[in-house]
Amino acid sequence: MQPTDGQHNADLPTISIVDDDAALRLSLMDLFDSLDMRATSYESGDDFLSRADLGKAGCVLLDIHMPGMNGLDIQKQLAVAECMLPIVFMTGNATVLMSVQAMKRGASDFLLKPLHRPALVGATGRAIQLNAAKRAAVLAREITVSAVRTLTPREREVMKHVASGSLNKQIAYELSVSEMMIKIHRSRMMKKMQVGSLAELVKKLDQASKECDVYL
Repeated sequence: MQPTDGQHNADLPTISIVDDDAALRLSLMDLFDSLDMRATSYESGDDFLSRADLGKAGCVLLDIHMPGMNGLDIQKQLAVAECMLPIVFMTGNATVLMSVQAMKRGASDFLLKPLHRPALVGATGRAIQLNAAKRAAVLAREITVSAVRTLTPREREVMKHVASGSLNKQIAYELSVSEMMIKIHRSRMMKKMQVGSLAELVKKLDQASKECDVYL
């Protein structure tokens, strides 16, 4: 069974509906289409995991109780794949333990069937915003790492000292060069890193600390 798209605008985030109830899938597709929100439906967890583009923007509207792979199993698989798509769980028969497990594993929300439209629309909207924030953070880290890669070895040394709070004269002493040379390297480094202050530099490096440590 092929996924059905409510719209064909690739720029819109996609709500992936995963539920074995065909009538519910169709109802949700119609709802999101009426709200100009792109949606794609899948009849099972295997169907979703085998063909969905997990790198797309959006979220997953996921039923917990399904034949074969259940919602919690799918959540585990997405975590292993480091998928950034937030999950909004939906179920007609949830236990407290199940709800707690889902939320502890990072679920964005947990909805009970029959679905209440305002709650559903609100939950999916928040999940899409969460995904957008995650994607923006990843992009910012990638930009920072790319900028660090353009630095010369000396500029990286200077950046490391600058980020730790050292003054130009202290850095000059540590690297056995003139303070004027440190000012030149510092200026070039700040320009390449596209920052205008020490605070901006530290913030960028903190956000991409794991990746940038390789180059420092």
